Amino acid sequence: MIRGLLVHLALVLLVATAKAQAPVADADRAALQRIEALVRDFERRGLPADLLRAKIAEGAAKGASQTRIADAVTLLALRVDSVARVLAPSVSVPELHAGAEALSVGVSALSLRSLRRAAGRRPADPYFLFVVRLVRRGVTPEQALHAARALISRQVASNTLLAIADDLARDVAGGMSPAAALHDRMTRLVGGFGPGAVTTGDAPGVGGAQSAKGKP
Repeated sequence: MIRGLLVHLALVLLVATAKAQAPVADADRAALQRIEALVRDFERRGLPADLLRAKIAEGAAKGASQTRIADAVTLLALRVDSVARVLAPSVSVPELHAGAEALSVGVSALSLRSLRRAAGRRPADPYFLFVVRLVRRGVTPEQALHAARALISRQVASNTLLAIADDLARDVAGGMSPAAALHDRMTRLVGGFGPGAVTTGDAPGVGGAQSAKGKP
């Protein structure tokens, strides 16, 4: 609740600051209108508008321009919308958030759907975040997805996923290549871990909005 109030306050302050400028630049006014329209659209559709408000607060804290904040919020909204559509009809807020993060590092929406199906009744967001953390350490999306599927098949607990990602980060920092570090960690855990088949749906970057990167 406190976080929600803070991000709401950030949005109010952003709007108030822009309105206090005399005159408000056309670009700033247009940016504010875009932001407000996106938030209203999410609220109308039952999507988590707090994700957008958090992005607004992040941009404001960094001192980003209103236009840049609007661009970042628009990109996030596109990603969340893509995840909501591909995981419909039922998707949790954590899955939307984690799925949007996965799209931002180059994982395709179709791969998220495949991973969600593999997870069955278990929440998919821990596996999405596992993939995100691996990709950010230099593992390819294909390798990260293959590892996630192997862990799903072994019903590995979510806290173990985080431990694997942390161990891999230390291995990479110590000089191992991301691929070698992943192979070593996965072989120890599940045994016989090798390169996985990559289907069209696993290829990163299916659709511009799904693979685009950018933050305020």
